[in-house]
Amino acid sequence: MSVRISHQPGFDRLVFEFGPSQAPGPFGMPAYGIEAATSLSGPSGQPVSIAGNALFGVRFGGASTRDVNGTQTYTGSTDLKPTTPLIKEVRLVEDFERVLVWGVGLDHLECPKITELAGPIRVVLDFVSLP
Repeated sequence: MSVRISHQPGFDRLVFEFGPSQAPGPFGMPAYGIEAATSLSGPSGQPVSIAGNALFGVRFGGASTRDVNGTQTYTGSTDLKPTTPLIKEVRLVEDFERVLVWGVGLDHLECPKITELAGPIRVVLDFVSLP
């Protein structure tokens, strides 16, 4: 897995990329859901602080930052603070029982355009923003 954030003219882009899975079942796009939230909590129930004035939760089922043996496979940051106009912070909120939840803090509420891509498998969120 990798997570990337960039600014393009007119939008901020957040990309979640998935590699081959060692988990049982077919390899492909993990089930996911994206929704605006007022707060996000980790598996312990404790709220997770994320910078920004608006918040989205991005949930992936059947995905993890570890392989089936428990070895860490995601080596990127779990707390990204880009210098983009709209996206203020992207933080890993939960990685428990093959469920990943990432929190996305925005400067203001803006619904993303969601695109699924293959080769490699990616979920792309484009948030309209000023240049």
